[in-house]
Amino acid sequence: MGLPEKLTVPTPHGDIAVHLRGRSPDEAPGLLLLHANPGDHRDFDEIVPALAPDWAIAAVDWPGYGASTVRDPELISIDALAGVTVQVVEALSRCGFGAFTVIGNSAGGYAAVRLAERAPGRVRGLVLVQPAGFAPRNVLTRAFFRFVANPVVARRYVVPNARMYLGPLDRGGVRAIFDRARAIPGDPVRLAVYRRLWRSFDDPRFDLPAGGPVLPDVPVLVVWGRNDPSNPWLINRRGIAAVLPRAEVQVISTRHEPFAEAPGLFLETVRDFLTASAGMRP
Repeated sequence: MGLPEKLTVPTPHGDIAVHLRGRSPDEAPGLLLLHANPGDHRDFDEIVPALAPDWAIAAVDWPGYGASTVRDPELISIDALAGVTVQVVEALSRCGFGAFTVIGNSAGGYAAVRLAERAPGRVRGLVLVQPAGFAPRNVLTRAFFRFVANPVVARRYVVPNARMYLGPLDRGGVRAIFDRARAIPGDPVRLAVYRRLWRSFDDPRFDLPAGGPVLPDVPVLVVWGRNDPSNPWLINRRGIAAVLPRAEVQVISTRHEPFAEAPGLFLETVRDFLTASAGMRP
């Protein structure tokens, strides 16, 4: 159907770049990729070539990241990302895309859950990779979110934190992601987006367990890297069980972005779920 390689979706928060790969949406099921904070669509580069023969892939850049613009970084929040995702899916539907299977990492995982709540007819299934929003919200975590959101702290925190949660730089696509994170302190706009997203983690809407179980009719696979020091499985497992009691859970030997660190292991972990979600033959 002659789709471009990049679609630009105007939203109140900026012009959102959606990168299209793989097959035409009138020939293959849709796969939506939502990245972490910071990051962009290239975080998934290690797995896209393997998925492209079977999927119509749409990979989003959040406002201010990648090729997306941001109108006012001070208005960016985790809930704004959820709203942007709904608008992106609506725009993609006008280009021939139907329902999506969604792979969401960290902040992208939170946005994926909210998308499935707000536009259930557009979601076939969710692969939530180290999703945000499930850890306990208490005095300590709220204080930490506000601390990291401080402009001085954020500038000094973003690089060592990325180095910690990404793991060894010689694995998969880790080095490229880390190099992009290293550029954040020198970019005032992206640094502002980064810290505002951290600040919004203190919003009560970010507390998914407070709302109880959700998505009873949407298949969900949770993939967690047990070696992630920034968002450990142990402090999230109760929240996952409370919010997504029917979800399948796979804990694997990686850190925060397993699709980049160990793409082969990640694809092996999600392959059966993706096949079933899209109604493909194995």
